[in-house]
Formats: sequence, C-alpha cells, structure tokens
Amino acid sequence: MNSILYFIGALLAIAGGAFSFYFYAVSTHRMLYSQWWVPRICQIELPECVAITKTKYGQIFGMPNALSGSVFLIFYAYTLFSAALGWVPSTLPFVMGILTIIIGLYLIYGLFKLKTVCPICITIHTINLVIFILQLVIVY
Repeated sequence: MNSILYFIGALLAIAGGAFSFYFYAVSTHRMLYSQWWVPRICQIELPECVAITKTKYGQIFGMPNALSGSVFLIFYAYTLFSAALGWVPSTLPFVMGILTIIIGLYLIYGLFKLKTVCPICITIHTINLVIFILQLVIVY
C-alpha cells in the first residue's frame, strides 16, 4: 500500500513539475499560454499571474520560483519513486514534503499580499499539499 501511495505522489510531483515548467515558459515568453495539456482553468492568460514573477515573492534563492519548482518537483518525483522501491529512506521525501509546505505557505502569503489569484500557482500548491498528505498517511 505504501508503494502505491509513493507512486501516486511521484506522478503528482511530475504533474506539478510540468505545470511549474509551463508557468516558467509562459512567463518568459518561451511558450504560448494556450496548451492542450494544461487544463483550461490553469492556463495563464491573466497578466497578474505573470506579474508575480517580477515581485520579491517570484524568486527564492535568486532563481524564478517556477524554474526552481520545476527542477525540485522532478527531483521530488524521483525521490518518491525511489522511496517506493526502497532505494531511499522514507524520511527523505517526508523532509522534502515539509520543505515544500513551508515554502508553499510563504508563496501563498505572497499571493495574498499581492491580492492575486493565480490558478496555476494554486494548483501546484494543492498538488504539493496532496503529496504531503499522502506521505503523512504513509508515516502514520
């Protein structure tokens, strides 16, 4: 059962990484906002979403959040997959999940401060929360 939950978490992390990459590509004008694989509700056609990237909440560690989020979520997916196979201890993805929640809370706070509703941001944070809840189920 734990392996299945880790695999589900890994698939969700891949989806979150893809959405994060989409946000980065659209915000840097490398991709059009209208993509067949991105649900309509998550497509970035609001200027407020892209404007977030130019604020202090749009970058952590000097890199755009969407880019670092893409890389992190793909690595997170690999770690969850590895935990499912027993290659890494379950504490590693759990600690990564805690880090994801802490950073996510800061970024959601930023959305509130900026009075911005960004559907793709909310989707990615929701995916991260679901992955963390799956890990809580595994641990407890």
